[in-house]
Amino acid sequence: MARVRAPVSAVDPAQAAGGAPGGHRLVLTVPATSTELAVTRRTLEAWLGAQAVPAGLVTDVLLVVDEAVANSVEHGYRDLPPGSVTVAAHLATAPTAALVISVSDHGRWREPTPEATLHRGRGVGIMRALAATVDIRVGAGTTVAMRFAIRTE
Repeated sequence: MARVRAPVSAVDPAQAAGGAPGGHRLVLTVPATSTELAVTRRTLEAWLGAQAVPAGLVTDVLLVVDEAVANSVEHGYRDLPPGSVTVAAHLATAPTAALVISVSDHGRWREPTPEATLHRGRGVGIMRALAATVDIRVGAGTTVAMRFAIRTE
């Protein structure tokens, strides 16, 4: 398993899939700090490549996941002790081929204010434009669940 800088935990995709090489599942938990954004991008990009996800889709996925992780880092733990963020990904085949990714934290959801959205706050719109579906669940933390269609032609 490749080591990533200061992870809380990282699961090798092959290990997560029961030890089979080229496993179809990724779970990466890192400290919710801006320095871990690059680690998350590199790890996810390598996993997507190992799954033979089309290059154009990889670009969209990296942008969307980076935005979701950055939101968790910036907003989820404001005024709270530092926490972690988890990126989980797997390939789904039913009802259609898709890449399913979730970004979760244990921080607090903050509704955007009108003042904050004048010059910021476009991340969720970008996510919704690039992913087939985006579902934001708030409870004991926040989970952003995304689905990306994989065209099989």
